[in-house]
Amino acid sequence: MSHWPLVLVVDNSSTDVQTISEVLNSDYRIKVAVNGEDALAIARRNPLPDLILLEVRMPDISGLEVCRRLKQSPLTQNIPVIFVTSERDESQEALAMELHAADYITKPYSVAVARARIRNRLLSHREVPARGGSPSTDFIAFPARSLPGQVADMGLGKRQTEVLALIAEGLTSAEIADQLSIAKGTVEVHRENIMRKLGVRNIAGLVKCAIRCGLLHP
Repeated sequence: MSHWPLVLVVDNSSTDVQTISEVLNSDYRIKVAVNGEDALAIARRNPLPDLILLEVRMPDISGLEVCRRLKQSPLTQNIPVIFVTSERDESQEALAMELHAADYITKPYSVAVARARIRNRLLSHREVPARGGSPSTDFIAFPARSLPGQVADMGLGKRQTEVLALIAEGLTSAEIADQLSIAKGTVEVHRENIMRKLGVRNIAGLVKCAIRCGLLHP
């Protein structure tokens, strides 16, 4: 079973750790950390995790700070981080997205939805080159419909590129959330971040950028 994906669960609540472990242990190997310092140590130790599930509220350093340090290290920067947290503040979710978190799931959560979103992220991550590469390895193109260099030049990560492409195709935030198995609020945070990065103020501007980089054909 060593080929099964390895998930690091970081939470200081033993009840929450047990709950998420029960959700995942039939499909994944599980490691657990109960504070931020332990999480960072385990994340840097071979075998590296394939995914990290992280609580925002931690007793030593916050989950947001853990994520920031992970993304700063060449060893761990490409490990997807999903926040699974009791913190429902939209500003915290926005900060998580700024730190390139893969997703943000709030407690209490639907077991089926959480499992699907974790599975989708792991499947998506298999497209990413080996860890330890340059930061540009996060810029992954859509097969046969995008131009990798142009997407990377815009400064968008893989998830933001996916959201931009679906916005350009005319999908609503709710439809994008359903297709990508993420929260509607997360889609809207991505949209705001994309608009800021691209320097546009409306959907029409996003569509023009999508056409320019090959995500959408005019």
